[in-house]
Amino acid sequence: MIENRKEPAHDTAGQIPSQITHETELAKNPTPYAELLLAEQEAHSLAKTAIAEAQLYAEVVRNMQVGLYIWQIEDIDDVESWKIIATNPAATEMTGVPIESILGKTLSESFPDLVNTEMPRLYAQVRRTGEPVDLGEVHYEDQRVDKSVFAVKAFPLTGNCVGVAFENITQRKRIEAAHREQEAQLLVIFQQAGVGIARLLPDGRWLQVNQRLCDIFCYSMDELLQTNFLDLTHGDDRATSQAAIHRLISSASSSGDRSQQAFEKRYVTRQGEVIWAEVTVSAVRDTEDRVMYLIATVQDTTARQTATLELQRQKDNLLTVNNLLKGTMQTLRQRNQELDQFAYVTSHDLKAPLRAIANLATWIEEDIGHDMPDENKEQFGLLKSRVHRMEGLIDGLLEYSRIGRTHQSHERVDVAEILNDIVDSLSPLNEFTVEIEAPMPVLEAKKVPLIQVFSNLIGNAIKHHDRADGTVRVSAKDAGDFYEFAIADDGPGIDPAYHEKVFAIFQTLRSRDDLESTGIGLSLVKKIVAAEGGQVSLCSDVGQGAVFRVTWPKSPRQQEPNV
Repeated sequence: MIENRKEPAHDTAGQIPSQITHETELAKNPTPYAELLLAEQEAHSLAKTAIAEAQLYAEVVRNMQVGLYIWQIEDIDDVESWKIIATNPAATEMTGVPIESILGKTLSESFPDLVNTEMPRLYAQVRRTGEPVDLGEVHYEDQRVDKSVFAVKAFPLTGNCVGVAFENITQRKRIEAAHREQEAQLLVIFQQAGVGIARLLPDGRWLQVNQRLCDIFCYSMDELLQTNFLDLTHGDDRATSQAAIHRLISSASSSGDRSQQAFEKRYVTRQGEVIWAEVTVSAVRDTEDRVMYLIATVQDTTARQTATLELQRQKDNLLTVNNLLKGTMQTLRQRNQELDQFAYVTSHDLKAPLRAIANLATWIEEDIGHDMPDENKEQFGLLKSRVHRMEGLIDGLLEYSRIGRTHQSHERVDVAEILNDIVDSLSPLNEFTVEIEAPMPVLEAKKVPLIQVFSNLIGNAIKHHDRADGTVRVSAKDAGDFYEFAIADDGPGIDPAYHEKVFAIFQTLRSRDDLESTGIGLSLVKKIVAAEGGQVSLCSDVGQGAVFRVTWPKSPRQQEPNV
């Protein structure tokens, strides 16, 4: 507080004090004091503002996500005089070096492996020129800092200082490297894929195509990139293709059409050839769900489509043939029924006069009795034997015509049992021997046809034997899916020149007057065996007997339709 006095104050010596004199002078002229006070207040305010700003800047530096080191460089040429005077927590997080371990430390003490790099020269350049320098990517590691990549920028500060701001971009670089590797792999797949692949705009213009797509359309890559997918689409398929692309682009996020569209269509190659292709199109969208481009795969299915069409054509032909066969089968059934009826009637009509002739001959013999000359008796015997032969021939023909056309069920057949029954029914002379070798199989078969086969073969062996004390031997062996039966005799044998002839119908090797035979037996055997899927063969020579071998399936054949 400044005071103004009317009377001067005296000290003990009677002098007026200088302070009072000075205050009296200020009181007389107060302006300089007021200015000084105002200046002091302004300075105080500026100091407070500066402190606040410094605190704000310090807070910003402390919380920023970029690492910061401030180097004080007093002597540009003496690296050992450079010291870190400030840093922030982000720097510690990025390098792993605690703040307290580097503050006030020199470059060699803080980051020893930087001393012999370009970094000191660049820091000095910033200090010298006062211009910031972007140091780019810096790779660094030492005993405290793991191998890392940093993005670094140095900038000038007042007080002979240089600020170094940096980010640890190691993870980002790893991700970028992984992305590059993935892109390289995708590019290899794109180029080497066995299907056509393209990246195209929503309007159909090609952005990128692979070689396989060029091969499919017979264009060079440059030529193909000048077209769009609608240019190559067959005219009849354009509307369908556009509709599919429109659904893909305009579909809502919840729509099932959003992810991709797959369809088959036709293209026209550069040579004008129409080809079929299976196309799958997917949309690639940005973060705002807008379609950036489309990815399409094109698989040439021309061969498959051609094969499908050919199969359909063959199927249609088979259906036509099948319908014709059904009609033919029906006609054959009808004709067979008519033939059966005809054969029955014919047999009846043929046998009737034969029976009449036989009866008449018998009556004549009875009427004449013992007065009939021997020559006439022989003639009447010959007449009756030939009537009997004709009846056998008619029965044989009927039996032959019915093979394979009449349904017979399969049953369990004991071969040894039926062979014994056949031998009993044939009643060979006591001197004649029929041997049945054990073991004989038991199989599922049609019993009657098997009996007919054995009966004919054994009967022929007995009938055609040239001795009363002959032998017939029947044996069996396993032959995979078949049993092989052998009927062997020690008779006169058959010349190989006649081996085929004996199986022909109506063929005999001896005169029917010498040996009663219809000539149907072996042809009947061959037809029965063939109908069951087996085979019959003959091994013989003159004077060496004969062996007939028959193969018969172990399991029944699939029943074929009877006509």
